[in-house]
Amino acid sequence: MNQLTVKHCVTGVLLTTAATIALPVNAADKPKQLTSSIVCQKDAHITHYEGGDFHTYFYGDTPLTKGAITGVAVIKPNNEIHPAHQHPDEEYLMILEGTGTWTLNGKSQPARTGDILFAAPNDLHGIYNNGDVPLKFVVVRYQAKSF
Repeated sequence: MNQLTVKHCVTGVLLTTAATIALPVNAADKPKQLTSSIVCQKDAHITHYEGGDFHTYFYGDTPLTKGAITGVAVIKPNNEIHPAHQHPDEEYLMILEGTGTWTLNGKSQPARTGDILFAAPNDLHGIYNNGDVPLKFVVVRYQAKSF
């Protein structure tokens, strides 16, 4: 299971300081081999957090990646799902609705609808909703397999 170090606590997923967290799927789930398919929004797995929700559409291995995860996060106003963090995976985040603040390698800047963040492996990154409406964004995260 992919893990990352965090400094915050959110029920069900994040543990206390310097602990590890599981990806936003059931703790017992192991990555499965993904095949070409379509997942409807109503079929996405929803993980509830104190600061919002994560809708997992795909979680598993592909021919070229391991532990790939795609989903949509919805963060409540004046919240975050977790603080800025880092992990060995590459990750893209694209804002669909709302505004907030990006954090990338210790620098902050406004996050607006249509923006995309790319975080290379082990780069510190995060997003905080400091707006008045929910912040909704797509997450695509993966790690290349070694061949």
